[in-house]
Formats: sequence, structure tokens, C-alpha cells
Amino acid sequence: MKKNLVLFLAGVCLLFNSFANDNKNLLRAVDIANSTIWKYTSFEDWENSRILNPHPKYNIYTDETVGKSYNCYEYTNIIEMLLTAMKSLQKVKDLPDADPEYQRLFNHYEQLVWDASTINLDYYKGYAIVTSSTQSDVRWENIIGVHRQDKIDIQNHNISGRLNVYDDQMWLIRCFLEAYFMLEEEADNLTGEALALNKERRDWYLDYSEYLTAYCLDGWDQSKKPNGEEWGGITWGPGYSSKHTCSNSPIISPLVWLSEIYSELPDKIDFLVRGDFNTNNVTSETMLKSSYYLNYAEKIYNFVNSTFLREDNVYGDMIGCRTTIPEDGPNKGLRTTISNGNLDRKAYSYNSGSTLSGVADLYRVTDDLEKKKRYFEDLVALSDASFNYFADPERREGYYSFPQNSTGKAEFDACLLRAWVEVYINSIYDTSNYIDAFSKTLNYAYDNYYKDGFLPMDHLFGWKHEMIAEDNYDNRDDVRVSGLRTFSYSAQFSWISLADFYR
Repeated sequence: MKKNLVLFLAGVCLLFNSFANDNKNLLRAVDIANSTIWKYTSFEDWENSRILNPHPKYNIYTDETVGKSYNCYEYTNIIEMLLTAMKSLQKVKDLPDADPEYQRLFNHYEQLVWDASTINLDYYKGYAIVTSSTQSDVRWENIIGVHRQDKIDIQNHNISGRLNVYDDQMWLIRCFLEAYFMLEEEADNLTGEALALNKERRDWYLDYSEYLTAYCLDGWDQSKKPNGEEWGGITWGPGYSSKHTCSNSPIISPLVWLSEIYSELPDKIDFLVRGDFNTNNVTSETMLKSSYYLNYAEKIYNFVNSTFLREDNVYGDMIGCRTTIPEDGPNKGLRTTISNGNLDRKAYSYNSGSTLSGVADLYRVTDDLEKKKRYFEDLVALSDASFNYFADPERREGYYSFPQNSTGKAEFDACLLRAWVEVYINSIYDTSNYIDAFSKTLNYAYDNYYKDGFLPMDHLFGWKHEMIAEDNYDNRDDVRVSGLRTFSYSAQFSWISLADFYR
């Protein structure tokens, strides 16, 4: 078993060394993934029973895992890492005279993504009883909870209130739809049982994405202000009243993608609409899915842009809100907002990145010239401002340092890098200088401080061996290295490699 794994990884290394000069960043992405994934989780457990249960940290000196299980947010990162590598692998493997090993590695990652998305995600699933601004005490099944359980018990595991949050669902929706699109592209070359399996998985990804999307949109605040306007925004979770950039921006792109999937189809969707100010009257309406999803993408972006954007064109974090569920009166039984609070101005690369991805997708699909002009101006301003704000040229001459080099939040910076790459490869705006600056720092760390698949938190000055965090989930630890951090570095190399294909 272990012998087969070693032979497989050795073959991959030989394979990628043969084109390292042209695909250095993809080589490094795959090297980190293949060198570390089975250090955080058991290869034997996966091979024997398809179980993937990564531990939060790995001690690079004692070869011991640290902590029990990932929470959902961290767990999703392993899926993102594999999917991002698959994007570049799909480019390479489909080139004329491509080595069939490329397809083999793509298929291996695709199976890992499927296993991580199905049986292993079931350990996080449960039911939630939710009262929103349009319906009371509704039981939602198969919702993703924050914490992994010791056994699968979806029907009896109650994750109501603060035991689930909307942004966890949103990032999984993004993953599922990206898997859907890649499998759709693969389907053109398949027949028979392989094609049937491909379709089965595509259908699952799409159906579950739409279900979780409905759950997230149920969190949109339809209660009204005195002037009849919606308060708007999606709360952090059904148990929270605060509204965050991170609980709104990540779903903009998936909504655009769903709109594209249904753009030439007659499929319709029923949805609920809250009445005017000071009423709990709710009606049902019907709309084409393509229009419904795009309308919500635009509505959520407008809320984010008007609520969280700072004057320096990066995004703040959240607003507190006063909400109530009245027991009597005109709003009886429905979540109703009384007021929104002030903006928490703390800027994270994660929030600016997810918003930039969203507005780039809106720009890409919008035919309305006035909207297109506005989206372009917004994404140019955000692309430039996010680099100017988050890239620090002062720490080492000739290099930029990014927040992850001091916070360890590599997954945050991966969101921003991803957005720059998406803007670039869709020929919307030239963000190549920002991608190159990020790449130069990341590759400096790999060239100078690489250790058995791991990179230090500080890419410009290397390992800090005395830095051991007390919290097993703290990424600022250079002895017991976070899987969340490690997998994000792999994804970052994959995003850079994807940009390389469009040079």
C-alpha cells in the first residue's frame, strides 16, 4: 500500500521535473500537495475506507500530527487545494502529445475531491431549525456544521443557531461548482460507464450547490426600512445578527455561475418575498433560474459595495445589527431588523479578494453597458487598492511582503491572489504585476526555506523555530505547521501557474 503510494508520487516527481522550466509553479504546487497531504491525514484510512480526516497541525521535527479534527472552514481548504491544482493540470494534460501521467494525476485528485465532498463531509452535516425574514422554524437538512462529529448521524445532529455559518456553505458551493465545470469539460472525451459516472457526479455537485445556495439566500435580510427598502445583507449565520463581508461576497461568483448554467434553459424557481415595512406578509413568486441567480448576485454585490467599502477602496469587515423576532404585532414570527450598526473597518485580504472575484464575474457576464462600466471601474480600483494596501515593499529590498507572512493566514491571501488571477486570465484588467510580485515572494520562500513540502510563515526571513502557538488552530507556528497554511501555499502556486498559461 505505502509502496504503491511512494511509486505514484515518485512518478509524479519525475514527470513534473521533465517540464519544470515551463511549469515550475505547477510543479511546486503539486510537490507541496503530494508531500504533505498524507502527513495530515492517513493514506491507509483513505485507501481502505475513503476516510479523510486531516489534523490541524503537523510537527515537522517529530513527524506527529497535532489536534483532533479540522473545523469545516479548514477542511474545505483541502478541497480547494486539489481543485486549484486540477485547473492547471487540465490545461497541461489536454495539450497535444501530453504525457498520460497528467491525466492520471488529474483523476487521482478528482477522486480525492469527490471523497472529501461526499462521505467525509457527512461527518459535518446535520439539520438546522431556522427562522429567517421570510419563514419561521423551518427545518433544513444536510447543512454543514462548524465542527466534525465522531460519527455520521445527519438526521439527529442538531447544528441550529451558531453551530453553522453561511460562509462555510458558500465556500463549499464554490468548490462544488468548480468541480462541476471541470467534470463538464471532461465529459466531452468520455463514453459508456465513465461518462455515466461523470454525469452522476456533476448532477450531485449541481443539486447540492443549489440546495445550499437556497439555504444561504434564506439568510438574506428581506425585512424593510420605513421607506420600503430592504435592509439587505446575509448575516454571518442563522444564529447571528451581524452582517459580514465574508458572509456575502463569497456567494456572488457562484450565483453568477449558476446563472450561466441555466442561461439557455427554461428552468424556473419559486421563492419567497417579504411584504412592505411593518408586515409579516410573505408571498411566493416564480422566476427563471438564470434571472433569479443573477439578480441576487447583483443585489448582494450592491449591498457589499455600499456597506463595507472603505474610502481607500478596500473592504472592511462587518457591521453589527439590531434584530428581533417579535412574538406579536405586525412582524410577528419573522426576523426583523431594527437598525444597522457602524462598519468595523478592519481590512482583510480575504474580503477584498472574494469581492473582487465577484465583481469580475459580474463584469464578465453583464451586457448592460452602464453596469459594465461601473463594474470595470470598481474592479480596477479594488485591484489596485488591494495591492497598495496589502503588499509591503519595506521588509526586504526587491520583494513584497504580504499579510500571511506575519499572520499565517495564507488562505486569506490566496483569495486575493485568486481574484487577481481571475481578472487577468479573463483579459479584464492587467494585474500581472501584482501576480508576479506575489509569485516572487512565494518562490523565494520555496528556493530558500523549503523543508519536505513545508514553507515557513515568513517567506522573506525563514523559519522561526521558537515560534510555537499555544492554540492548535493558530497558524503562527513554525514547529507544528498548520495544514490550512500549507494547503494554501500549494493553492497559491497553482493559481500562479494558471496565470502562466495566459502569458
